[in-house]
Amino acid sequence: MRENDLKLKRFGRQLQLFRKQLMLSRENLGRKTGLTVEDIEDLEAGTGNPALSVIYLLAEALNVSPAELIHLQSGYDREYIAYRFHLFQLINNMSKDDIKKTIRNLELT
Repeated sequence: MRENDLKLKRFGRQLQLFRKQLMLSRENLGRKTGLTVEDIEDLEAGTGNPALSVIYLLAEALNVSPAELIHLQSGYDREYIAYRFHLFQLINNMSKDDIKKTIRNLELT
């Protein structure tokens, strides 16, 4: 496999990981970015080669930096992503009032 193909596969895995962390469907991500479901499927599969403007659109929609989508993960990064995913799960199970209280408590520390 060529080096460029490997980079596209890694990008696709990153894209899918961040999309799933936010519990976004491909359809919802498409609505946020103007991309089709097929475009997103191709990118996640590593068969699409995104333009720089598309990387920025995706990053903005996923609330990450473009570098995070492109970045090759080290062990530390995987740990960070695992914690981030766990936090998203916890937050999704909280009520709006509980989230507000938690934010206030965090601001006090």
